[in-house]
Amino acid sequence: MTIMREVDDVPSLDLLRCFVTLHRERHLSRAAIRLGLSQPAMSRALTRLRDAFDDPLFVRTPRGMVPTARADELAPRVVSVLEAAAALVRPTELDPAQLTRTFVVATSGFVDAQLLSRLTPLLVHEAPGVSITTRPNTDDLAESLASGRVDLMIGVSGSVPRDAHRTRLYEESWVCAVRRDHPDVGKRLSLERYAKLPHLLVAPGGHPGSHVDTALAARGLARRVVLRIHAFAPAPAIVAGSDLVVTAPRRIMEPLARPFGLRLFPPPIEIPGSTIVAAWHPRSQDDPAHAWFRAALVAAVKG
Repeated sequence: MTIMREVDDVPSLDLLRCFVTLHRERHLSRAAIRLGLSQPAMSRALTRLRDAFDDPLFVRTPRGMVPTARADELAPRVVSVLEAAAALVRPTELDPAQLTRTFVVATSGFVDAQLLSRLTPLLVHEAPGVSITTRPNTDDLAESLASGRVDLMIGVSGSVPRDAHRTRLYEESWVCAVRRDHPDVGKRLSLERYAKLPHLLVAPGGHPGSHVDTALAARGLARRVVLRIHAFAPAPAIVAGSDLVVTAPRRIMEPLARPFGLRLFPPPIEIPGSTIVAAWHPRSQDDPAHAWFRAALVAAVKG
């Protein structure tokens, strides 16, 4: 109750604007015109100001409204209050070089390899106080974004929580990879051979099945998955040392084909591509630092 009474006793911002304008103009009519008020309204405002500060504040003389000593003492403080109030609704100007923050990004291994290797040099150059922590995309992603435990998720568009904002990063397609000297794969990879080969399946969510299995089933075919792993990072080394075939994102396999001695083939069956997006909770939409980080991520993709 005491707090509410104290707040009620504080002059409104409109009254404080009247005070500052009158202190500058030293004339009631000119101050009223500048504020777009009638002279009676300005007079009522002055009465309320006098009551609030328990001081005449301005004394009428032949030279106009002369401020009292109390008014002169209050003037710079009132100006500061109005400037601080204006700053509350003014967009914050962000200097990335002065930003100190850790962004938590939920993503998958292949996105880590592709995007973060491009994003890191940009951060080091523009925002040396910024760091990134990654964690896997998990089933509690919506709650993690809402609570702020995760700042941003990067993944396929279908995995984005319903209420999240998003921006498209790129389109992903698929390739099949086998070791260079695979005994059962010649110059081309036929659908029949593909279905018969032992497969390596990368299942980031740990769930069985995939777009590949759905496409094969539509043709009345099935594959034999010998090994199922949760991340794409070890896939090139596993394929290079075995007779397994893996179907993986083109962006991760193409740069690694030569170093690991792999041959790449287009899938012998149509597999839908994926739209990779960045997504975030609405609570972060207007955060200047978060907006800058999102822009940096998009720049890294395009670069």
